[in-house]
Amino acid sequence: MNQTQTLPTGGTVPRGSPSLQELFEAQRLAEQLPVLDAALHRAEQRLRAERSSEGQELYFMAWILRGTIHQQSSGLDDQAVEEKNAYTLSNSRFWEEYYANVDADRFDWYSTWDTPINWLSLGVSTLGSVIGPFLFANASILMLGCGRSDMSQQMYREGFRNITNVDISSGLLERLRRGFEREMPLMSWRWMNASSMDTEDQSFDVVLEKGTLDSLQDNSELFQAAVRESHRVLRSDGLFISVTDTEKLQQLQSIAPFSCEAFAGHLDSQRRLLLYVCRRRSGLLEHLRSWFKSEL
Repeated sequence: MNQTQTLPTGGTVPRGSPSLQELFEAQRLAEQLPVLDAALHRAEQRLRAERSSEGQELYFMAWILRGTIHQQSSGLDDQAVEEKNAYTLSNSRFWEEYYANVDADRFDWYSTWDTPINWLSLGVSTLGSVIGPFLFANASILMLGCGRSDMSQQMYREGFRNITNVDISSGLLERLRRGFEREMPLMSWRWMNASSMDTEDQSFDVVLEKGTLDSLQDNSELFQAAVRESHRVLRSDGLFISVTDTEKLQQLQSIAPFSCEAFAGHLDSQRRLLLYVCRRRSGLLEHLRSWFKSEL
């Protein structure tokens, strides 16, 4: 089998290498980057003065869009992007800035507990009615990247009260604690990095995330670390539950020993929703490690 492709000059390169057309396209995009960066920066400056909630959201979206373009086009890490006065979704400083400036009203990525979903295999039912049967009342639940969603509050009122909310914005967590700790005394709020969690192995029965992994999708190292950390903190046969709009089944099962069940549906005619319920698989070595820990 011929493993090379012929160039117009008569030379050859290994088959599968970028074509000249692809290289020219990459060069063209690279040349346009400064123009696009400048246009987005001007948009940021105009939006900075907006006081409406929509204007605030657009301002931060422009910030993120510019940072993501820099990261994907130039292979920059979060710190290098920040040096260009831009941010990515995986940068903790972005979220501190974001939550300090946007309205405090709840905001949900994709859906929340009582959102009706048109499931392909189940018909129309709420997100909670699909997740709920996998849980038990006193399950210890880690809400990974809680944000401004009211998912935890709705679950608490449904009887799932042992919930630890974690996020990388300390300002947001303090605001949530002040707002809900009196009504929901069994719920807690902790600062924690999803890719390096400050908690013991096998501490939770359930890790639930909604959009958090999506915010790390462009940073492969952090994404994989967050999945492995979720597996680490789950008890034997614990559940990792992911709500997203992106195919992740193969990724999740290749990064950590999970056995996943997938549910697909639509929020409306334009937006789809995917729910992954992944059970932590524990091998013999892990069972022996747990036994030795208990005997020490």
